[in-house]
Amino acid sequence: MLRIFHNLFGINEQSRFQRAWQAFLLGICAPFGWLFITFLLQLTPVDPLYEVALYTYITVGSVFAMVGFALCISKSEEHFARMSLLDPLTTLYNSRYLLTRADQEFALLERTGQHMALLMADIDHFKYVNDQYGHSVGDIVLHQVAKVMQTTARKVDVVARVGGEEFALLLPNSTTAGAMILAERIREQIEHTPIVLPDGRSFNVKISLGASSTEEFLPQVFNELYESADNALYRAKRDGRNRVVKAVETDMLTNDVAC
Repeated sequence: MLRIFHNLFGINEQSRFQRAWQAFLLGICAPFGWLFITFLLQLTPVDPLYEVALYTYITVGSVFAMVGFALCISKSEEHFARMSLLDPLTTLYNSRYLLTRADQEFALLERTGQHMALLMADIDHFKYVNDQYGHSVGDIVLHQVAKVMQTTARKVDVVARVGGEEFALLLPNSTTAGAMILAERIREQIEHTPIVLPDGRSFNVKISLGASSTEEFLPQVFNELYESADNALYRAKRDGRNRVVKAVETDMLTNDVAC
């Protein structure tokens, strides 16, 4: 029933012509529906039950129409709410959702002491990929790298795209050792998974990762954990790329990012 209402009243991703056509169909369905009922019940305007049936038809029809609109609007709101939390290119979560979940995990850390870890990842020499193959191929690379991350991470992990070729993985209930193992697994998977283009060509990309956790540090806010993992990522890029580096307290804060 919900699918019928949604198909009839739905407004998601539809042209104005489609919406007008739906409104037209709804308009002609009402009188034809009444004609069908009068034919089925053999009612005539002089029949004592005619007005009762008419008022009942109008009331029930109005209720169904309003329920249909309400269900479809609710469905649309859920759709747009979910889309606002996703990166449109990779369908990973975006920074907005990452921050929301990070706040929840920090609250859990304060209540129960359950630690979390954060991985920051960046595709190596991504600028070269765009320059050599074009931005459309760069989009394919981002999509396939995102897919590898999502399939390699645990179901409870939050995999997000936070920048052009930069990703973050929030790992609830994870230790530093566990984060390093997952990061290395992701690095190996990406290194050995060919990027296959529509024309049959293929090539491989590599990735650098930085890891940090609340197990070794005591960040007061998520931004501190984020900066420590990002600084570890910077050191991974600086020291040769295609590697996983663990955050240390002596990491220098910097805004520089190696390509």
